[in-house]
Amino acid sequence: MAQLAHELVEEAALWTPQAAALRHGAERISYAGLASAVAAFAGALRAAGIGDGERVAVCLPACTPAVAALLGAAQAGCAFVPIDPDLDSAACAAILRDCGARLLVTDAQRYDFLGGALGNCPSLRSVVVHSAGTPRTGALPVQAWDAFLASSAAGTQPAATAATLAALVYTAGGKQPGAGVRGTALSHRNLVAGAASTARCLGIKPGDRLLAALPLHGDYGLNALLAGLAAGATVVLDAAAPAEPAALAKLLAGGDITALSALPATWEGLVQHDLARAAECLRTAACAGGGIGREALGTVRARLPHTRMHLLYDIGEACRSTSLMPAQLEERPGSIGRATPYSEWLVLRADGRECAPGEAGELVRRGALVPLGYWNDPQAGSEQFRFLPPAAGSAGRHLGSETGYWPGVSARKDLDGYLYLAESRNEIIVSGGYRISGREVEKVVVGTGLVAEAAAVGVAHPVLGQVIAVLATPRPGARLDSTILFGACRARLPQHMLPAMVDVRRAPLPRARDGQIDRALLAGELAPLFAEVAP
Repeated sequence: MAQLAHELVEEAALWTPQAAALRHGAERISYAGLASAVAAFAGALRAAGIGDGERVAVCLPACTPAVAALLGAAQAGCAFVPIDPDLDSAACAAILRDCGARLLVTDAQRYDFLGGALGNCPSLRSVVVHSAGTPRTGALPVQAWDAFLASSAAGTQPAATAATLAALVYTAGGKQPGAGVRGTALSHRNLVAGAASTARCLGIKPGDRLLAALPLHGDYGLNALLAGLAAGATVVLDAAAPAEPAALAKLLAGGDITALSALPATWEGLVQHDLARAAECLRTAACAGGGIGREALGTVRARLPHTRMHLLYDIGEACRSTSLMPAQLEERPGSIGRATPYSEWLVLRADGRECAPGEAGELVRRGALVPLGYWNDPQAGSEQFRFLPPAAGSAGRHLGSETGYWPGVSARKDLDGYLYLAESRNEIIVSGGYRISGREVEKVVVGTGLVAEAAAVGVAHPVLGQVIAVLATPRPGARLDSTILFGACRARLPQHMLPAMVDVRRAPLPRARDGQIDRALLAGELAPLFAEVAP
């Protein structure tokens, strides 16, 4: 069984070498061909003297070279860093600086767009450009993709283990250097176990054609790619980005897609289109990143009566935390489902012992899907990635030296293991396909020097899934209103992180029992704000 991320392709190439691994437009590449491309990129990195935990950034839209570069970096013993190709140059450079990337893979258009920003990345030593023609010269050595692969050299495989750093997945950064940048460090074990978990949850199998309508720079899109490869399926990359529902519906109308993973906003847009051909072929599907409106979900189920639908929920930074079948919505109102395969969520009392069914306590994740922590942020890492208390092992487990993920969420379990969330102190806002940390938005808002305190919360939106609302109180002596604060946000945040609403309040923001700003209360107050927006 694969222990390292790139071994997912190597294993499939052994038993089904000619099966299609990736499909991108008219291009097809077999598992044997993909394994060769991955090995060639790894060899080129070794020839360039890059390996042993160094970071390789990949800023490309979803395509075969992007996959080869990501997994080739892993095979060379590096950690790959997928970057959103739609980020502005300042945000991209902030990520490159934070991760300390030695090499960047991009295309000619984005290389030109990044321009002088690359000169502000001191660790960056070279750029590989995938495009036709000869890339322009710049401050850094630049090689064309084919020339870089031609330099590939055989060498000793690095002594990587399942616990070795394999990837850094970033939430989006702001316009100011270093603003809003946070990378989650993932091991090979995290990636491989996550792929196996999703493949089993969705029932993906050899012969399936998985349409990954999610960006590869995010956890969900990367996981969908690896889940398809782990199962020996064909991953269709045509829409591996926050897809327009009309374009996605057109692809589904081809009648050959058997598995689909998409965001709630995409599903709500899809129901406006004809899904008759999709219904003939689509066997399994996932709504990634949380709930979908009841009316839209009912329409999806009616339009796709033979499709096995899964609702995958997030808890804090933990993507794909739980899975719930739509039929359970009526039987277990308010539940977000049970833990996905190969993972476990504990509900603990203050003394570290597990709660009884129905008893509320603090939610903690354990197992192979717990990340290594946050890159370059030890304080946040120490708060949310901590040892599990020995008392939690009373049911036959011996803990105390195992790290768990503590998202700051109160929850309870029923007798069948279904989870019900009570409150969260670390919300992730999913807006238009982007996973945005509300705390990172708050840092930027407070960093303006205009506010005393701020809260960024997600508010339901019928088109985007959620939008950001910022509530703040003015700093003593500051002249501040909503227009001034929004202007300050616009100067510091990329478009997709801009708040849809800014409210400057004179009274202090409400507090929960633990003294934290009561973001759940604020979100509840604002819940009807965009209810009348037409989808």
